[in-house]
Amino acid sequence: MGLEDNRKSNPLRMTIADPEMIQKIRENGIESLSPDDLNSLGIEVKDGHMSVGDASQSDLSGTRRVRMRVNENEESGPSLRKRGIAGFIIALGVVFIVLITAGIIICKQVPDISVTYKDVIFLSLFFVIGFGNCLSGFHFGNVAKKYLTERVQGKCISHQYAKGNSFSKRSIFEYTYRGKVYRRHEDVFARQGCAKVGEVRELMIDPEDPRCIYDPIAGKARKISGVMIGMIFIVITAVVVVLI
Repeated sequence: MGLEDNRKSNPLRMTIADPEMIQKIRENGIESLSPDDLNSLGIEVKDGHMSVGDASQSDLSGTRRVRMRVNENEESGPSLRKRGIAGFIIALGVVFIVLITAGIIICKQVPDISVTYKDVIFLSLFFVIGFGNCLSGFHFGNVAKKYLTERVQGKCISHQYAKGNSFSKRSIFEYTYRGKVYRRHEDVFARQGCAKVGEVRELMIDPEDPRCIYDPIAGKARKISGVMIGMIFIVITAVVVVLI
């Protein structure tokens, strides 16, 4: 598709700087905007048709997809998963190096063992992946306790599904903090632990930026799931080592 064709198929391109409007569009789509919000963007809705400006300009009723550019810096809050991740990765790296070193020493001391250095590296990596999965949920739970020190009541108003995966989703909560209403979701998608629409849960938020949230109930479900997946890796590694 050429540049001209691309412009025709997506006639509406605009930059939105209002954080609350960006948040609504990101979480619930353009259809969640109120008539006043649409008017502020210069969009008119009449008889089920969307148009920009007067009727002689662009009629958007036949447009398959409307693209809106949003200001990422205005919309995005600090990510909980980015806090403390460097230390967590370094710790797993240390475990990885220790396992490799121990494996190489054992291989040298037991000449008859049928394990190469590449096998040692692969098994160590496999174990560390499982070990990391087991601990990740607990790690981020501890990070939440450290940084997200305020608690609010949040109501689940909808869900956001992962692209290409109709099973993984995250809850979108609406909550009030210091007189301001927020609509936010956690960083991660998951198969278990999401709130039902209309369900009210106690959320942990960052008082310095209330857009950063953590759902303890969903976090507990992710811990269990992470341990189960991680143990599969660890057990497979242990079985292989025993059979060697």
